[in-house]
Amino acid sequence: MNEQDESAIEQHDHELHWRCPQLGGEVPFRYCRKLNEGLPCARVLSCWHTVFNVEVFLKRHYDPERLAAVWSRPQSSKLVQLADLVSQAAKRT
Repeated sequence: MNEQDESAIEQHDHELHWRCPQLGGEVPFRYCRKLNEGLPCARVLSCWHTVFNVEVFLKRHYDPERLAAVWSRPQSSKLVQLADLVSQAAKRT
């Protein structure tokens, strides 16, 4: 990915969504874009479609196979997701 592509993928990163169904609070698009090991959250289409054309954005910046993998992953419970997020945060610190 070149510098121009990288800045294009970050163009919506600071936009906020009023309520994340997974976390229950306000989150920036950057969080949703990188949630699944660098891939978007499976709910990104339903959460962000009123803010900007997220479907076009995803098709422009991600391979169809990688997006298909995101949509086909089984949804885990909120407790499992929370434990996973805590584990990821602990690894970063």
